[in-house]
Amino acid sequence: LQLRGASTQSQKRVCIIGAGVAGLQTARALRAQGFQTTVFESTGDIGGVWQSNYVNFGLQVPRQVYEFPDFPFARAKWNSYPKGTEVFQYIQDYAQHFDLKRHIRFNTSVKQVQSDKDTWKVTIQTNDQKETQTFDYCVVSTGMYINPNMPNWSDRSRFQGKIFHSSDFTSLDGLAGKKVVVIGNGKSAVDCAVNASTAGAKTTLLSRNAHWPTPRKIANLIELQYIFYSRFGQALIVGHKGPMPDAAANYDTLMYQFGWPVFAAIFKVVEVLFAAQFRQLNKSELSPFGKADVVEDFYSAPQVMDYSLRDAVKAGTIKWLKGEVSKFTESGLGLVGSDDLLEADVVVCGTGFSKDYSIFEESVREMLGREEDGLWLHRHILPTKVPNLAFIGSEVGTVSNITTHSIQAAWLGQAWAGKMSLPSTEQMEKSLEAMKVWKRSWMPKSSVRSNQVLLHQISYHDSLLKDMGFNHHRKAPNYLKEVFQPYQSGDYDGIVEPPTASDSEPAESGAEPQAEAA
Repeated sequence: LQLRGASTQSQKRVCIIGAGVAGLQTARALRAQGFQTTVFESTGDIGGVWQSNYVNFGLQVPRQVYEFPDFPFARAKWNSYPKGTEVFQYIQDYAQHFDLKRHIRFNTSVKQVQSDKDTWKVTIQTNDQKETQTFDYCVVSTGMYINPNMPNWSDRSRFQGKIFHSSDFTSLDGLAGKKVVVIGNGKSAVDCAVNASTAGAKTTLLSRNAHWPTPRKIANLIELQYIFYSRFGQALIVGHKGPMPDAAANYDTLMYQFGWPVFAAIFKVVEVLFAAQFRQLNKSELSPFGKADVVEDFYSAPQVMDYSLRDAVKAGTIKWLKGEVSKFTESGLGLVGSDDLLEADVVVCGTGFSKDYSIFEESVREMLGREEDGLWLHRHILPTKVPNLAFIGSEVGTVSNITTHSIQAAWLGQAWAGKMSLPSTEQMEKSLEAMKVWKRSWMPKSSVRSNQVLLHQISYHDSLLKDMGFNHHRKAPNYLKEVFQPYQSGDYDGIVEPPTASDSEPAESGAEPQAEAA
């Protein structure tokens, strides 16, 4: 894959869109390789979704797998599942420690990105002022959660109550005694329903499908990460659903080819165990037991949960219904296949987020080649037909996103600095075709199926590390730990190189990208 432009590395200018955990780590990794970076952030602060979200939001995975690899959480302050405000403060501490804010332009939205021969013309807007700047490279780091996905109900204007997305459910004030309907069955929907019920609202959770919840502790004894975030746990996943193309060792392929019936039986036992923990052995219409494979379903609706919903349903403080909205009335909503009306004062939509590539001109969007199930990129980073454009943290879903972003950023820095060779375009596309066949053979169809790595993340990280020439056995030479201990963020410390001498100096006005009137 050819890199455009003839500028020396110390002059190469990179536009990074977004100052969340991906954008911050991308700026740091690229500056460590000598690039000049400017981060454009549309809001007034760093952190992305961690700035503000629904009330009482927080990590759904243990903090040990959601850390910057070389900047661990302050373990004395926070528990294993920090709140959103604590994660936000942690991100602030990271940015301050590595002096990253001086490279960010806040309250600046990227309006258009245009390809112009060997450069990118990036049109930005700060307040009412527009300008266009020129860059050699562009990185999209806006994350997986960009635009709140609101269902398009044609008659929602009839409803006299309030309707909003879960990300705007930021206060419980005035909910006591109100009738609240939460739509969805993902982590955000469940959390919003639990929060509404604890505030004294008459709460209904309306779910279209049954999904498997994953407990924080397996059998109430074993921490989740010891099963699913270890090489042993990944071997179970690989034995059940096969290895990722281009990321498999020989034994992975053999294990799947000859051992899949054994692993299928193992996960049937896991399903019984999970169903027992969440009291879903009765196979009710909202129980996934006997209806969905637990691993396949995780790739459709990944969620790690405590027992708050289970206990609230048992106590009667949350009514959980299976159904889909058919219409709105002034005082509530109707359900498909039912004449009953579900009364509501407030409707909260825990209906996820959607992607948006409209900042790119049409010719670039065509070359990106987005398909029905997402954007397919080499290593979930590089488009095969658009040089000098990358996506960090925006087109990949793992269980340790923050760690993945760090490794991706280091990989990109080495690739663009010419420190590792990239496959040809033809080789990349051949590899992507194999990935499409594999994912489409078993992963549930969705608009982001192309992004999903999740429980195969160790294999994915291994591939990135091998590309960079790092030892992917991070716990070696202790191979018992290598196999059975969970891989945590700190295991990847040292992947990002120290900053260059020039990056430790104050930014100079002459280092800013060239600007022109818009």
